[in-house]
Amino acid sequence: MSERNERVVLNELIVTCRDAARGFEWAADHVRDPELRARFRKIASERHEHVMELLPHAIWLGGVAREGDGSPLATLHRVWMAMKDRLAAHHDVAIVAEAERGEHAALVVYDAALNAGLSPEALRLIRAQKASVQAALESLQASTPTA
Repeated sequence: MSERNERVVLNELIVTCRDAARGFEWAADHVRDPELRARFRKIASERHEHVMELLPHAIWLGGVAREGDGSPLATLHRVWMAMKDRLAAHHDVAIVAEAERGEHAALVVYDAALNAGLSPEALRLIRAQKASVQAALESLQASTPTA
């Protein structure tokens, strides 16, 4: 894979992780359940760590996506979460459902990165991060509050 393409893939992962961190921070600020709040903050912190792990690889390849507001799709997802938060009878359930949806979307990005022909070092990092995202998803699925 060319360095430019590898840089694009890494930058997409960085944007995805930044978006996830923002989404989980928003979720932590809006759920009622203190255990969910703590879980969301922990996952947000993990996503920030993922960004910090990916940054050196992207910098070495010549650049990092600017921080900005993230992807338009993630911004729309946060707006949708806010709308469901206001409309749902028990909003913690709706927020967890949307967080799960976001993790599924992140796994799609990680799968694409794993199939993009990256360097072995980048692949090791991406596999470990994908496992972390999968574990977070399973944790959310196991903790889904009841309505």
